[in-house]
Amino acid sequence: MKNLLGALVGLLLIGSVHASEVAVVDFRAALMQSNVGQKAAVEPKKQVAAMDARLKKEQGELKQMANDLKRDELTLSPEDLKKRRIAFAQREGQVRNMAAGMQRQAKQLEQKLINSLTPKGEVALKEIIKERKLDLVLNRETVVYAKADTDITKELIDRINKGK
Repeated sequence: MKNLLGALVGLLLIGSVHASEVAVVDFRAALMQSNVGQKAAVEPKKQVAAMDARLKKEQGELKQMANDLKRDELTLSPEDLKKRRIAFAQREGQVRNMAAGMQRQAKQLEQKLINSLTPKGEVALKEIIKERKLDLVLNRETVVYAKADTDITKELIDRINKGK
């Protein structure tokens, strides 16, 4: 009787399990690599490049300030040395804060770009899901392993480029 009950439960479980169509996608990469994403990213890239150039200039000046302080360390009076060290530390903090602010601003520019492109990407992704009859689409970044044929990122890029 137990064997019969076990077999019956097994058959019920087998009957309820069906093949699922699963795919993975790197949605962010698809948006950024699409033609519309490349065009939309031109201005933010220019802004980030300008911020990066300014930061490098500031870091160069800070390095020069450190070299000057090291060079003059033995010839300065203790009071002057203390003042220059304090000025250097303040300047170093300013440059560090500038770098953090610029990094936040660059992330905000990227997020704004992603948000503007997302509706177009979602439409294309929904079409692919419908055509392929997918049951589940996972973010490629969170998947440990997936067969190459389950990755639909390239297909999504092509679909966004076609404007379908």
